[in-house]
Formats: sequence, structure tokens, C-alpha cells
Amino acid sequence: MKKLFLTLLAVIATSLAGVAQISLDDAYTSLVNLPGMTEKKVDNVQLTPDAVITNLTSVVCKAPRYSQEFVYTYESLPINNMLIGANNQKEMACAFTEPSDNGVYNVFFIVGEKGGQMVAAYGQTNAAGVEAIRNCDVSMEGDSLIMAVAPQIDVVEVITMEYAQK
Repeated sequence: MKKLFLTLLAVIATSLAGVAQISLDDAYTSLVNLPGMTEKKVDNVQLTPDAVITNLTSVVCKAPRYSQEFVYTYESLPINNMLIGANNQKEMACAFTEPSDNGVYNVFFIVGEKGGQMVAAYGQTNAAGVEAIRNCDVSMEGDSLIMAVAPQIDVVEVITMEYAQK
């Protein structure tokens, strides 16, 4: 009886873990709706000659008390949708994707500094854009995340997401 109960408990916990995962749109919306958030529209970002991130918007969290919400959101996203993830014990950066409609993919980024400002960005791209993000070189230098996308020889596009230092 004890084994049956523990097995049932494990099945329920596994099921609830799957339900706890949220969509990228819901993740971004939950962050935008936090008190005091500032949202801005970002220009389209050209990744490669045939890939662009469109409809890109971002939200900045300057209040350290809400930075935990960004981390909670990150932890609620399906790990199998993560394209990149970086953490150097001072800064963190991650990019997630999920398919939408007609070959369009939603993309979601979180960039932040331990105990400091957090930035989330949300937009759309195509399959080529997803591959460009997945295969980019990621570095964290000073107050910015740099993703260098090299689609072909002699062409390097650099995407920089900056946040202010304290």
C-alpha cells in the first residue's frame, strides 16, 4: 500500500511539474504586469541575411525586490525550449523559443545581474533565426550580454542587450 501511495504521489508530482511550465508569451506578460515595470518597443534585430527578430519588446526591472520574479519565470519555462543559457555567478542570460504559427517562432530572453537590474525581451523569428540564436557565441562583458551571430564568412552581426550597472 505504501509503494502504491508513493508511486501515485510521484505520478502526480510529475504531472504537476509539466503544468507548472508556462508559455513564453505568458512569461513575458507576467513580467510586464509587475508594478513599476517599464516596457519599450525595440527595433527589429537582424540576425542573418534571412533571419530577423520582429515585434521585439523589452521590460526592465530596476527594483531588486522583483528580480526574484524574473528568476522564478526562468525556472518555470520548459528546459527543452532553451536555446542558450549562461551564468557566471554575477550575470545570467538565457534565450528560449517555442513554435507559433506558419513557421514563426516566439523567442524570449532574460538577462540580468545578481542583485541588480533584470531585462526580459520577447519577439518572433523564423527557423533560421532560431538556429542563429542557438549557434551564436555568447559572452558577458561588463554590463552587456553579447551574442555574436556568424551566418557566413566575413559577416558577423552582434546583438547586445545592455543593462545599467549599480
